[in-house]
This record gives sequence, structure tokens and C-alpha cells, in this order.
Amino acid sequence: MKIDPNQPLAIYFAYLTKQYIGAVSKKLKNLEIDRYYYTLLTIHDHQPEITQQQLADKLQTDKVTTFRVVDHFCKVGYVRREVNPEDRRSMYLYLTPKGMKVIPEIKKAYTALNNICLEGIDESEREIFFKVLGKMIENIEREPKVSIKINYKQEKTRKKLDYAR
Repeated sequence: MKIDPNQPLAIYFAYLTKQYIGAVSKKLKNLEIDRYYYTLLTIHDHQPEITQQQLADKLQTDKVTTFRVVDHFCKVGYVRREVNPEDRRSMYLYLTPKGMKVIPEIKKAYTALNNICLEGIDESEREIFFKVLGKMIENIEREPKVSIKINYKQEKTRKKLDYAR
């Protein structure tokens, strides 16, 4: 892919993300999940206790998406939920022994892909890359944002109203 500095950076980040996630999925195709491996790592890295809400905040996803992912992990036996005794509306997440068993494999896949992505880039270039990436993240985090969540029911209702005119 040829890089055009006049194009939105998002095009390149989206392409890289899609390729990266696809490669991780191929490396981990033997697991009972086909994505969201990073979610398991996040739960692992924040043990002994992380709530579903804290997980959603760390992953910057909404509660519903986080609930569905965690629910799937519970069904396949990687994660278990426990009620927070201090706030019964809150659920703590724990990796099961089966979940703990796949963590080294997931870490290995991410390490291998990071190495592939950084192949041919010497140490000084890597240092610059990560420094620039950090600055880009800091810069974009200062920008005001609009929530991109779409209420599809509201959109359908609006279309019906528009057609009724």
C-alpha cells in the first residue's frame, strides 16, 4: 500500500488494524473465540479484581458490547463473574484456569505480530515511532469528540417521518 500524506491518517490506521486483527485471529484460530483476545489480556493484567464497567472503560467500549464479549467468554469457560459484595450491581471478572491457560498463547501471538510489524525498523526508528505515536494519541485526546454511537431505532423513526411528508 502506497502512503499518501494527504489522505486521512485513519485510513492507514484502520487498514493496519484490520490486517493485524486478521493475523492474530489466524494465529489463534485453535481457541474457542475468534476475536477480542485483548479483552482476555486486559482482564488478566488487572487481576485480582476488575469489574465489567472498569473493563469497558479500559477498552473504551460501551457496556453492552463489553457484556456480550464477557458473556461469550463465560459460556466457553474462559471467564467467570462474581457479584461485588460492596456493590451488588457490579460484577467482578476473573479468568478461569482454562482462561489462564490461553494467556501465554495470546501474548505469544501478539509478540510475534509486533515483531513482524516492526521488522526492518531499527531500534532508533522504533523509539521515534513510539514517541510519535504517543504524541499523536495525546494530540487527538485533546480534541473535542462526538459520541459515534447510533440509535438505530431513532434513525428508522426519523426516516419514516421524512417519508411521510
